[in-house]
Amino acid sequence: MNEFVVLAVKGLVGGTLVTAFAVLGHMLRPKWFAGLFGAAPSVAIGSIALTVLSKGHHAASLAGGGMCFGAAGFVVFSACVRPLLGRYHAVVATSASCLVWIAVAVGAYYLAVVG
Repeated sequence: MNEFVVLAVKGLVGGTLVTAFAVLGHMLRPKWFAGLFGAAPSVAIGSIALTVLSKGHHAASLAGGGMCFGAAGFVVFSACVRPLLGRYHAVVATSASCLVWIAVAVGAYYLAVVG
């Protein structure tokens, strides 16, 4: 499949799913669910579906594993950023937490795949 077509379809599917999840989040209470459902799940679903169609199940499995490592890093990011925001400027707190996110995601990948 042409790379441009795959990219265009990913954008269309991702945008459609972001909209669908945003509508779902808008209908639920409390309202912060809209942000929770808005981005990551919809983009992940669209990306995995198109990876299956364009590159096959094995490539989608690898991509899903990478998403799991990124999600683990995000959990640690969330646990780090909240206490840091009380002590430091937002840019410092989020920058430091992003470095932790990257370290956890890359470290988990390394341990699972390379090590």
